Amino acid sequence: MLLEGSLGAGKSTFARAVLVSLGVEQAPEGSPTFALAHEYSAPVGTIVHLDLYRLRSEDEIEVAGLHSYFWERETVTLVEWASLWPIFEREIASPNGRAKVYRVTLKHGTSDDVRDLQIDLISD
Repeated sequence: MLLEGSLGAGKSTFARAVLVSLGVEQAPEGSPTFALAHEYSAPVGTIVHLDLYRLRSEDEIEVAGLHSYFWERETVTLVEWASLWPIFEREIASPNGRAKVYRVTLKHGTSDDVRDLQIDLISD
């Protein structure tokens, strides 16, 4: 799931809500901006929350091993700021056809506590 939106649009809040809805028992952490990834166990399996905001090159994606979450392991993966790295939209679709990829776009709404939300299936 690719989470998109401006700063403060609610990407991390949305991710935490998904984690809770999938049964994560430990308290979901905030955005993994500095850690790059937070990994959780849930009844549905492993869930990974990635934040690509502070990465500066595609090499950093490779060195951090982030590709393993998509092609080498069975995970539900939530990715903030994937649009900064077009490599994700080109390569994230599972080569074996097992993964569904959704883009969730959040926008500021009519007040501070309202968001507009759009969900698109981009790979099936």
